Amino acid sequence: MTAIGNHERDYVDSGSVFETPDSGGECGVPYEAYFPMPTQAKDKPWYSIEQGPLHFTIMSTEHDWTPNSEQYKWLKSNMNSVNRSRTPWLIFAGHRQMYSSYSDAIFTVDQHFIDSVEPLLLASKVDLALFGHVHNYERSCAMYQGKCKAIPVKGADGVDTYDQTNYTAPVQAVIGMAGFTLDNFSSSVPDWSISRICKFGYSRIHAKRGVLNFEFVQSDTRNVEDSFRIVKHN
Repeated sequence: MTAIGNHERDYVDSGSVFETPDSGGECGVPYEAYFPMPTQAKDKPWYSIEQGPLHFTIMSTEHDWTPNSEQYKWLKSNMNSVNRSRTPWLIFAGHRQMYSSYSDAIFTVDQHFIDSVEPLLLASKVDLALFGHVHNYERSCAMYQGKCKAIPVKGADGVDTYDQTNYTAPVQAVIGMAGFTLDNFSSSVPDWSISRICKFGYSRIHAKRGVLNFEFVQSDTRNVEDSFRIVKHN
């Protein structure tokens, strides 16, 4: 399961939202050949997948996501139609992040993207939003418009626990720590940032109906560097 990013799609005069030369002229063609996903059509790489109690909605941050665009309408329809009695967990994913305390985040955060798409996450009661683009790991509180709507509490085992029985807002995580050069964080820590780790690694998710467990595993030691859970007592 993949989400297309700037290095796969963006190029000048190619129809990408961000007209950078980052794809080197590939314009998503090799990406779609190497990673066939159940997308809407060629060069429309947004789709959804269900696995057990999880519904994943995957967007393309490199294609038009403004209100009334084709992708926006699909995202809204897809997330609103999730049968939460069958798949109680809704995970949203895209390449470019909405929030980051990376030292050069001002150049990687697009406020228009946040203003357009973040309200959909709240309205659809997205539980967890996953992003890449910035090469590190950062986890937020349950947040909306840059403000914490709920913060986790330590469970009996010391793991941060978000109780979303009464839904507040999505938990957001940047999980761009799988490769390439790591990006350093700024010296200041925003109020919404709960965990920041600048190490290579990968993520693991285990979920059942009432609980979703998330772990960040450091790749060279296999140690769990961060973990949290989201619970619903329904």
